[in-house]
Amino acid sequence: MKKEDVKAIIYALILIAFESLVYFMCKLSPLKATVLSSTFDDNLPFIPFFSCFYYLWYLYLLIIPFILNRINKKYFLKYASITTISILMGALVFIFFPTTINRGINLNDYEPSIFIYIVKFIYFSDTPNLCCLPSMHCALSFVFIFSTIYAKEMKWYNKLIITITSLLIVASTLFIKQHVIWDAYAALGLVIIAILIDKYTNVGKFIEKNFLVLEGRIEKLLSKTKFGKELK
Repeated sequence: MKKEDVKAIIYALILIAFESLVYFMCKLSPLKATVLSSTFDDNLPFIPFFSCFYYLWYLYLLIIPFILNRINKKYFLKYASITTISILMGALVFIFFPTTINRGINLNDYEPSIFIYIVKFIYFSDTPNLCCLPSMHCALSFVFIFSTIYAKEMKWYNKLIITITSLLIVASTLFIKQHVIWDAYAALGLVIIAILIDKYTNVGKFIEKNFLVLEGRIEKLLSKTKFGKELK
């Protein structure tokens, strides 16, 4: 394995840790959560199979930045910047406008299957189900799409696969009743604003600069280990 690949994995893990920390800290907001719902979501069927796409998101949190960094570091830096801005903006909403949803289903009413068990675990691990709007599952899925479209050297069919599967991840949040449509709309708006902030302000450059500083520190740490010295 190349040293750049190892660093890409470390970068991705840092972003995952940051997003997870912010998400769980925001659940401590003392404000009363607003229940979101819509007729669209009430009429949307519950499809347990989509839990597979819901969990694909976690794999993509590692795969997408890894691929982008391997193609060209500038693509990873752009991804890291937009992701960081999206997470911070989302955190502000979570703190000052906490939301929740009424899933409206009882999983015990459904015939047991591997997908039902997966959904049960999702519900169990996300209780209480706060920090719904904007959906970070949806937001980062949109970041996956925009980041890969921006990567000019990436093959068109890889962009298509990532785009389709990312949209299925967005759909999965609705079909397994983890989010409502307003959460997805808010996520798209959030990412668009994050992209504009990255493009027209110095915030993106500041984040990218700090990731480059972080790279230097990771490089030093790796150079001190036997594993790091064996990398190409």
